[in-house]
Amino acid sequence: QAPVLQDDENRYYYDKQANFALPGIRFTAEEAQGLLMAADILNKLQGDKLSAPIARIIDSISRLLAEQGITNQKLVQFIPTLVRKPQPAVFLTVLTALQKNKKLQLSYRSRQGQHSERLVSAQHLSYYKNNWYLDAWCHRVDALRLFALELIEHAAVDPEKAYVLDKQQLREHYANSYGLFAGDAKNHATIRIDLTRAPWVENQIWHSQQKTIRRNQQFVEIEIPYHHSAELISDVLQLGPAAEIIAPEQLRLEIKQALQLNLQQYDSPP
Repeated sequence: QAPVLQDDENRYYYDKQANFALPGIRFTAEEAQGLLMAADILNKLQGDKLSAPIARIIDSISRLLAEQGITNQKLVQFIPTLVRKPQPAVFLTVLTALQKNKKLQLSYRSRQGQHSERLVSAQHLSYYKNNWYLDAWCHRVDALRLFALELIEHAAVDPEKAYVLDKQQLREHYANSYGLFAGDAKNHATIRIDLTRAPWVENQIWHSQQKTIRRNQQFVEIEIPYHHSAELISDVLQLGPAAEIIAPEQLRLEIKQALQLNLQQYDSPP
């Protein structure tokens, strides 16, 4: 029903006098509620310069729901904690590079305070344990690297087309080892959990390739592949006396040293 007219030379054009618009995208109530929740979560996670466009999205979806007699009630509360927010300009620049498939020029400061200039090909953004990370191919070292977004001091979109890794290669890189710092799993950790102290751990998924063995009513053992030990040690320590690393011996030694360092903080008055 578009108002298309034809001139004497068989050329077609729109009738400018006609009041016509393409129909908008329509969603079911369930789809609209899902989009509303996703927009609200993104706004809480990163807000800032995204606040205005997200507010317009939320308003449009709310009006769509109102047409179906559904009020915009926030039925789900999302509470991010211990969040390290990146600079809004950096976040938007990274998104732009990903959308346009362009390389990124980064000024990066490591957690140890070391500054470096990097040219990277962004692969994807990850939101992990309440913080944003960029998985990218670093052209300085010709390898995959992980960049915490809050440690990027400046970012600029490079005119060169990004180098995109094979999706299967990316999946394998991040699926083989425990935690955020992926890579080929060099070791396997065995963790004994005392279910009388932490019964919820029995239903907790630590890793997609974990092996779980129920020893008796009290203990369960979880075997996990890992590449770097730091994050695994941190997560085990959070369980306190409910968790004990059984193997390998080197990992037992590392967690023992971490506990000794913690105890030293309380050996003398503050």
